[in-house]
This record gives sequence, structure tokens and C-alpha cells, in this order.
Amino acid sequence: MKKRTIAIYLFILLVAAGLAGLEIFYFKFHTYFQRTAVNEALPVQAEMEIVAEGQFIEIDMIHKGSGTAKIIEQNGKRYLRFENFSVTNGPDLYVYLTDSEKLNNNDESLGEYVNLGRLKGNVGSQNYEIPESAWGYRTAVVWCRQFSVLFSYAAMK
Repeated sequence: MKKRTIAIYLFILLVAAGLAGLEIFYFKFHTYFQRTAVNEALPVQAEMEIVAEGQFIEIDMIHKGSGTAKIIEQNGKRYLRFENFSVTNGPDLYVYLTDSEKLNNNDESLGEYVNLGRLKGNVGSQNYEIPESAWGYRTAVVWCRQFSVLFSYAAMK
């Protein structure tokens, strides 16, 4: 092989590697392999009432969730609690509480919802305070805001 041909192949290989690196950085592909564990205790133990409860589900081969979502009322406040929770990690994950029970990767499928904040960890038990305006909502959602992707949800009864 000629030196010029080898140099062209090396240049193409370097450009392809650089583009692949940029794509991995932009889409934050590496976050799928990270694990962030959180183990929060219940906010208060006295006079706790479980208002609703449901199980997280698998959305597809990549976006999988498991564990229990509960709405707990204590001392006039309500909390969304995840127990034995696990979900595929990803970029820009948030916890929503919605009135919808049939969700997909369409933003409109969320219906009326409230943003409870960033997902604290993709593994473990965690709590999110629910504002009074969302006390009737019964579906917990893990949503990637950056790419409008549903990672998992739990419809609670």
C-alpha cells in the first residue's frame, strides 16, 4: 500500500473516532452505565397513611424500571416515595407526578403534571414532596427532559 493511501485511511479513522466521541459526549451515552444509589428514610414515622401504591414498569429493552412508588401522607403533607427502586440511568432525568395513566415518549401523553425535581439516584429509596396542587395525581414518571424520553412510570391505585 502506498503511504498516501495509509495516511488517508488513518485520517478517516481519526475523524470517525472524533465524531463518535462527540456523539457519545452530546448524548451522554456513558450515563446509561453509571449507578447512583440513594437511600432516604421516610420523612416522619408518626401517623403515616399510604394513599396510593404502584409498581414501576419496563418501557422497552433499554428503558427499564422496577420497584414501588407510594404516595404517603404524614402530618398534612404528601410525599412520593420510591422503595426498592431501580431505573436505567440516563441524562437529565426528572421525576414527574401526572394525572395520565397511559404514557409514551410523546410529551402530550404526560397530560397535566407537576415536576418534583431531578431524580436523586437511579437506585434506592427516595422521597419527593408533593405540592397540594397535585394531590389528585396518581402516576409517578421518570422522564428525560433533554430528549423527551420516558424511562419508566408507576400508575398508583
